Amino acid sequence: MSAPDHPIRIAEELVLLLLDERSGYLEMVPGWDFSCVMAGAVLADLALERRIETDLERLYLVDPEPTGDELLDPVLREITESDEESDAQFWIERNTRHADEIVAATLDRLVARNILTHETGGFWGLSRAVSRSGTYPTSDVETRRESRARILSVILQDEIPDPRDAILVALMHTCGGFHLLLDEEDYEERLDRIELVARLDLIGRTVATAVKDSTAKPKTRRAVQTKPIPRPGMLDVLLRRDFLSGNIPKAMYGICRKHGPVVRMPFRIRGAPVVALMGPDVNHWINRHGRFYLRSKDYIAGLEAVFGASRTLPGMDGAEHYRMRKELHAAYSRATLAQRLPELIHDCRKSLSGWKQGDVLRATERFQKHVSSQISRIAMGVDCSDYVDELLAFEHRALVTRVQGALPDFMLSTPRMKRYGKRVRELQEAITAAHTAAQRRGKPRDLADAILDLHKRDPQFLPETDLTFPFVASMVASIYLGSGLAFAVYNMIRNPDVYARVRDEAESLFGNGREPGGRDFNHETVDVTVRLCMESARMYPVIPWQLRTVMNECIVRGYEIPPKTMVLICQTAPHYAGDLYRDPLKFDIDRYLPGRAEHLQPGAYAPYGLGTHMCLGHRWVELQMAVNVLLIAHHLQLEVTPGNYRMRINPFPTLSPNRKLRFRVARIPNPL
Repeated sequence: MSAPDHPIRIAEELVLLLLDERSGYLEMVPGWDFSCVMAGAVLADLALERRIETDLERLYLVDPEPTGDELLDPVLREITESDEESDAQFWIERNTRHADEIVAATLDRLVARNILTHETGGFWGLSRAVSRSGTYPTSDVETRRESRARILSVILQDEIPDPRDAILVALMHTCGGFHLLLDEEDYEERLDRIELVARLDLIGRTVATAVKDSTAKPKTRRAVQTKPIPRPGMLDVLLRRDFLSGNIPKAMYGICRKHGPVVRMPFRIRGAPVVALMGPDVNHWINRHGRFYLRSKDYIAGLEAVFGASRTLPGMDGAEHYRMRKELHAAYSRATLAQRLPELIHDCRKSLSGWKQGDVLRATERFQKHVSSQISRIAMGVDCSDYVDELLAFEHRALVTRVQGALPDFMLSTPRMKRYGKRVRELQEAITAAHTAAQRRGKPRDLADAILDLHKRDPQFLPETDLTFPFVASMVASIYLGSGLAFAVYNMIRNPDVYARVRDEAESLFGNGREPGGRDFNHETVDVTVRLCMESARMYPVIPWQLRTVMNECIVRGYEIPPKTMVLICQTAPHYAGDLYRDPLKFDIDRYLPGRAEHLQPGAYAPYGLGTHMCLGHRWVELQMAVNVLLIAHHLQLEVTPGNYRMRINPFPTLSPNRKLRFRVARIPNPL
């Protein structure tokens, strides 16, 4: 989105005032009150543009000429075309239904203006330029001072406000925003000043009065006409052919086509009703608004407890989650892995050196161990591959008992699971022992260093009891990456032309004994390999859905979902949508070329999750996948065995090829 060429709007400044830079969140409570405030902000901007006038009795159209601003003109057009003779309160209430769109458009505009930065996972923060200068780059003749500084000066230092700031004060006061800007003592002390400024300007006073009246006694607010959520029967869901073959994304897309994007599933999870959300529009809604309505803590708490933890990255929401992501972002980044590329290549080759011509390999099991040995050395400083089988079995049992509730809890206390639980504790002890000051001297910083350093700096935020979970989570993620690599290699073998092109890319990077660096893996040199991995992740995403709990009542695509409902977010269902992807059942890496770019349609491609809980290390994963695929293509000629095997999927607790998929080492063209 290009930067707007008009002045910064009141709605934009209101969003900036409500943004908590420490958490990256908009500190607001979705609902009628806030919707009225955002609708009032748009009307206030129309008044400042001399398109409307308003008093306590009536809203008057002064000039129907469009402003050229897509934030204001839809409301102006509605007023122009209406025969209603009503006051500001009527129009505020009428436009509350657009509040989510106003907020979404406002955030996009602030990023385009280089006032906000948008970070992976759906977090926002002030840009460095604004933080340093305290001013906004706008199209105004004079540079506008940052809104928080202006408003605090008006309230705390008794500066004389201009009409615009008086409106902002009125709207902030109406939605309780000053509780975010001021501590309680300052708020109580300056409340009279806040109320005085809020009454200074006729526009601000009129809009604020309308908002306050609306929140108390809406004139035209009608009950939202929501639709009953479809409820397919158990057989209609479980007997679908795609479910039986394990292809959850394709199965959920079939349910979406038949029943719609919001479906009440015919089962419960730990006693809670389950509603499935799917489709590109729903994905887009979750990316934009999910943080205000959905939380992850409820479903993950049981899994955390298994590892003795209470506060983990996947179980955190809000400011805590944002802080944890910020603390660990560098350790999970592509740049960190790129700096250690020689180690990754060495570890990959060391593992591949054990594969001899004629060997037949269990694909999923071999690749899971192959990848986990790489990640454990680079991220944890020790080789954890010997723990893979026990760790995977223990984590899977914990998921199906404590999260899915498919097995009774005592199944986690069998003698075998107790042994595996002991191995998990041994894993933490091994990692901790390898990260003393003496052991780490002269070594590059890794993920375990980042976790342990955070614990030392703030043991209350990350206590010792919570250290096991992030170590285990990283190793489990490596196992999932191994499954993804098995899918990618299968698809490469099944498409000989792609295999040949990947081999050409590998030859240009590794041929004649070359040792490439991080910068050598770019869009030009590994284009085919990257598109192979992307298409494989589209057809066979390792994590096809996510669980959340509704914390605030929400309406999604016209369906009302009450609090405490368990939501199954099927973010990968659009991967099989025929209106998004040309021939979606076909493996086609050209769908990611610039001329087609089918994955860039809103909500179309989501193999790494959605919103604030999007996979923190997805850029790391993309690089590691590419390196492994290239090295396998360079050194080995693999075949699928038996030759007539067609992909079958093990769907729980995450997607992986079933145990019958095997690869045979047919030839070793470039010996290790």
